[in-house]
Amino acid sequence: MPTTSIPAAAPATAPARAISWRYRLLTLAPLGAIAWLALVLSGLPALSQLGVSPLMLAMCAGMVACNTLPRHWLAPLAPGMQLARQTLLRLGVALYGLRLTFGSIEALGVGGVVAPLLMLAATLCVGVWVGTRWLGLTRREAVVVSAGSAVCGAAAAIAVASIARTDDRQTAVAVATVVLFGTVGMLLYPYLYELVTNVWHWQVGERAFGIYTGATLHEVAQVIVAGKAVGETAGDAAVLAKMVRVLALGPLLLILALWPRAEDRAQGATAGRRGIDWARIRAAIPWFALGFVAVLAINSFGLVPSEWKRGLVAFDNWLLACAMLAIGLHTRIGDLLRAGRRPMLLAALLFVFLLGAGALLCAVLL
Repeated sequence: MPTTSIPAAAPATAPARAISWRYRLLTLAPLGAIAWLALVLSGLPALSQLGVSPLMLAMCAGMVACNTLPRHWLAPLAPGMQLARQTLLRLGVALYGLRLTFGSIEALGVGGVVAPLLMLAATLCVGVWVGTRWLGLTRREAVVVSAGSAVCGAAAAIAVASIARTDDRQTAVAVATVVLFGTVGMLLYPYLYELVTNVWHWQVGERAFGIYTGATLHEVAQVIVAGKAVGETAGDAAVLAKMVRVLALGPLLLILALWPRAEDRAQGATAGRRGIDWARIRAAIPWFALGFVAVLAINSFGLVPSEWKRGLVAFDNWLLACAMLAIGLHTRIGDLLRAGRRPMLLAALLFVFLLGAGALLCAVLL
């Protein structure tokens, strides 16, 4: 989930802040109502039999509205969409831990932890090599685009961009590649599971496919949608495998922050010329992932009353549906296709690499 830095400004008055939050909540209300409707409609037999999840329904509804309605019709909802895309999505991912326990992690197995980490490292290495050697991108551009595919989508692209100090356009293009190919993957993976199990009759269980999804798909939200479209077991395994990649973002940022200093010393640069920006690293760490671990631990120790859990899970489904609707409302296909050609080509190659190499790796390890 993208993080944004707020420029310094004169202190706002308390009423101004209150009005700002009231306006955000007011513009969130229509999104919340549509998200609730998506939850209701997805429970209808006609849709549930087709495997249409409420999150996918909300995402598709948002994309249809974004690409058919005039921009100025949706502009008043921008504060609510931002609140849903960022705050509600983070909270929804953290509360997803209510569905899981430490036993779920044990069931994931060693392969379920190793596969996401190996795919992360391999995607970064392949992306940087292909981007710089074949496509003529700068190392910074290649790293940012590759990080979006390798770690956790737009959040990783923005976080790495803040450390690599790329310009706004390079960052925006990297985020566009993540949205485009992550959305394609989100819609493709459930049909891919049907293809390999019902058409080709491969012996692929939901757990294994869930790990494959979490190890190879871009965004956390996309992983949840694709996994739950296959089944609850696949959805839980996908989220756990994805959180392995998300939690690796912190160490990756530290490595990238240290890497330029090593190069500077090798070139004889003066010591301390370029220090580590710890503030940028702290701001870029996905703290919601730690929240997910904390909620999972609380649930594992049985500290959540059973009569609360059903309501909290329903609330979490609503949070995620709001977030997916807002992401869809922010996904304009024409804008994505106008992004830079070479970064888009790199992202396409990495998408194919994730599909193929991820399947081979999971077949070996799982």
